[in-house]
Amino acid sequence: MKTIVLACGSGIATSTAVAKKVAEMLDANGYQGRYEIVQCAIAEATATCAKRHADLLVATTVEPEGLSCPFVNGVPFLTSVGRTACEQRVLEIMAQ
Repeated sequence: MKTIVLACGSGIATSTAVAKKVAEMLDANGYQGRYEIVQCAIAEATATCAKRHADLLVATTVEPEGLSCPFVNGVPFLTSVGRTACEQRVLEIMAQ
């Protein structure tokens, strides 16, 4: 089971939209039931990733310092610009 932390400014609005898109993409690629998504505010992301032993942080803001897991910029899930590359990176991490 992989743990994916999704973060935005408040941990509510934008991360919810990205969480839905990430889940749909993962399910479509055979990962249904093999991941857990945890949402938080970006200010809590480093601590949440460490506490949950996260496998990935997807955030719609800048990468926080001191991160203990890989980071993927989540903005492409909102804008579709660069989304294919972003999805590929998430799938690479899931395959590890």
